[in-house]
Amino acid sequence: METLPINLTETVCTVMALLLALIPVIGLVVRFAAKPVVDALLATRGEGTGPAALDALKMRIEALEHEVKELSGQDQRSLPAPVPLRR
Repeated sequence: METLPINLTETVCTVMALLLALIPVIGLVVRFAAKPVVDALLATRGEGTGPAALDALKMRIEALEHEVKELSGQDQRSLPAPVPLRR
């Protein structure tokens, strides 16, 4: 069986050119594929929502409710009346 000689320089150049294009593409694919998995794992741990963050959120909601009550007044409704559905 006869084999053809391999030009090592051209082979290395071809492989490097292919890797130059494929490495960023592979990196993007792995990043977008792994992001939902990492987000799900972090959500199951429950980190980032400590008692201080929840208390701060409660205070912000109470302040917004108070502001809405002040803006709407005592006798005014803050939202329009519901529209009845026609049959």
